[in-house]
Amino acid sequence: MALTPAAGSGCGASSTPPPPTRSDRPANSQVEWDSFDPQAYVRHNYSALRDDDREILGRTRDFFADAELSDVRCVDVGSGANLYPALSLLPFAHSMDLCEWSTPNVSWLRTQIDHYDELWDPYWRVCAEHPTYAALADPRIRLAQVGRVRQTSVFDLPKHAWDAGTMFFVACSISADPAESQHAIGRFLGALRPGAPFAVAFMLGSRGYHVGQRWFPAVALQRADVVASIAAGAYDLDLHEVRPTPPLRDGYLSMLLATGRTRA
Repeated sequence: MALTPAAGSGCGASSTPPPPTRSDRPANSQVEWDSFDPQAYVRHNYSALRDDDREILGRTRDFFADAELSDVRCVDVGSGANLYPALSLLPFAHSMDLCEWSTPNVSWLRTQIDHYDELWDPYWRVCAEHPTYAALADPRIRLAQVGRVRQTSVFDLPKHAWDAGTMFFVACSISADPAESQHAIGRFLGALRPGAPFAVAFMLGSRGYHVGQRWFPAVALQRADVVASIAAGAYDLDLHEVRPTPPLRDGYLSMLLATGRTRA
């Protein structure tokens, strides 16, 4: 899951805060994001390629391969400790910004941009099942060439700055307040240029999650909540729900991938 306080797969303090939150729903700014342990997160979530991640990655790969992209500015918002959304954009990127708020996650991402770990090789092999991706001779070198890690919040993203983007497991995992989740989705879509293809992923029904010994909040989104948050800012919207067996962890219902293009 990409978590990032203020920027993606999660978020933190922001110069443009979302609407006020209720005290019984921890806000993004109340979460100790610098206590996030990326190594523990990767071990639990990505040390072995799961069938649900394989399916989501394959569908994302096919979506971007069909989007007629070439040499564009790409962004992965709330990258957290997850590289596979960035890999799904790699063949099309003139540049790629990985936006993250948590300081430990930012440090982890910078080491991975330079030369990512072998555990991500199976994820790239899923990408390379499509000829567009297979034509990229060395994804490690390419990511080092085009990738840049930016410590920033999802709530502070500039408007209309990128041509294609991903945001995986962020809006559901940055606070316990539904208003912040909706705000994060809106800021992500607004950061893309009109007509830009995007892919976003969510944990549905999430009640929060542990990373190592620390607990982090979540919003128990339903499919209808996601559609309502995205529909005003997107068209050609397509949704695919994955119910994993066995589940990744306790306390959620399924994963949902949404793809589409941004409205003007």
